[in-house]
Amino acid sequence: MNEKNNTYPILEEPTDYFKGIGHTQFATPTNILLYLRTTKDKLQQAALQNRSHHRHVLVFNLETEGHVHVNNRVLPLKPGQSLLILPYQFHHFSQLESPRLKWLFCTFELATTTFLEPLRNVVVDASEHTLRTRDELLDEWLRCKARPSKGVLQDEQLQATLIRVLLSLKQDQWAMRSDRVPEPRDSLLRNINRCMSEWKGRTVVIADLAEEFKLSESRLRVLFKQTAGIPLGSYIQNYRLNRAMALLRTTKLPIAEIAEEAGFGSPQAFSRIFKKELGHTPRAYRQQG
Repeated sequence: MNEKNNTYPILEEPTDYFKGIGHTQFATPTNILLYLRTTKDKLQQAALQNRSHHRHVLVFNLETEGHVHVNNRVLPLKPGQSLLILPYQFHHFSQLESPRLKWLFCTFELATTTFLEPLRNVVVDASEHTLRTRDELLDEWLRCKARPSKGVLQDEQLQATLIRVLLSLKQDQWAMRSDRVPEPRDSLLRNINRCMSEWKGRTVVIADLAEEFKLSESRLRVLFKQTAGIPLGSYIQNYRLNRAMALLRTTKLPIAEIAEEAGFGSPQAFSRIFKKELGHTPRAYRQQG
């Protein structure tokens, strides 16, 4: 359209009034949250406490390079890049270049993840268009927080802007036309995650890992704390709980099988630890979904 001359292009009459463009179906994001992480300790401890969940986590690195561990992958995340973590993906953050950082998080719920599958486990170089749309999302969020009484229309504008951000990221990913970032082969967290994944059904303890890596238990604890910023025992427990939560929400396996699969040793131990850490029994947690 030529705004200056107020003229329109010639549009042909449709041959079929019931066939148009736009057959892809995707849900609208709901229950949106935006927040900023500015310290290494807060970033790593929050990842430990939040565990696996049904929400999407969109990360924009504004400042300070680091690594994001998503299931068994290790993904370097540099300033100007973005990463979408899909529901029930175990994630943790490590190897941050500075204790001070600036990472913007947007978490949300979505009924279907199909149209976001191309972004799974992919670090995206955010284009100028994506960054502008991201800033518009932040502006909409701040407006919603400042004037919550504006109601449905304001919420819908926030939801629509987030859809634009996600679609822009998909376009950026498509434009990259490159394979996924190679993973560091010597990453301690990567190797521990590999063991935890391969040793399904086994109650993994620190002594098992120390033997696997030919280290003393004390040395392994120290190295892990330096790398991940949290105690190894807490990380192992968190990994088991992540695995159990995902199985409870996404499968119909009996709770006893889930306890074994996640490495809790017995259904009794599983139920006791699960309720202590999450405030619900495994059965009650499953019913909430």
